[in-house]
Amino acid sequence: MKTRLARILGLLLLGSTAAPAAEEPLSIHFISGSKEYKSQPSLQAFKKELESRYRVSITASWVRDRAEDLPGVEHVAQADLLLIFARRMKLPEEQMAVIRRHWDSGKPIVGIRTSSHAFGNEDNEIFDRRVMAGNYSGHFGNEPVVISTAEGAANHPVLKDVGKIESLKMYKAGELGAGANLLQNGTIKSKNATHAVTWTNVYKGGRMFYTSLGVPVDFDNDQFRRMIVNAIFWTTKSKEADYLK
Repeated sequence: MKTRLARILGLLLLGSTAAPAAEEPLSIHFISGSKEYKSQPSLQAFKKELESRYRVSITASWVRDRAEDLPGVEHVAQADLLLIFARRMKLPEEQMAVIRRHWDSGKPIVGIRTSSHAFGNEDNEIFDRRVMAGNYSGHFGNEPVVISTAEGAANHPVLKDVGKIESLKMYKAGELGAGANLLQNGTIKSKNATHAVTWTNVYKGGRMFYTSLGVPVDFDNDQFRRMIVNAIFWTTKSKEADYLK
């Protein structure tokens, strides 16, 4: 009888124990600076969508093409993830050093569209070719692009629940780095041209994701946004379900 009573009391005590504290929000910093492709309105809308659905803390640097100053760059140091959609910024050395420390520490990055040439030439050579395992080689004109899943990539977590995506103005991609994992190709049928448009890489232990998609019409497509959400959680090695509100 005493043993049974002790067990009951033990269960009651366990039930009254406070639950563990909730995990901290996922910390993300946006760098937006691609005027031609309207990165700011696209990312501002995407930021609101993320904040409404997930426990995330998002800071941002909103700049124009070829920016020479990056307001809010200090937030990069605390960010779990850096999301970049910027073009040919000419940042002072002390600001560029903050961004380099992020990737040199193996912290994850999601790169969109012009991020392949987001910085000065020397940094682009490192960021595009080594960090992201890309090879930006210019672009085609404003023509429809059919997006297809690369062979063997259908089950990759970044493409989970991602449906049809069509885009415009495909980037030309040269040979990707040895560590690149190709996820999607783009094809312009009128030119019989097919190029890599989406892939992942691992740099210094950190997961990197890049897509050359990201024109305004892409952000209007919930399938494209689904892919970027997947990329956010995959690169940070997080479970989406753990951050749902």
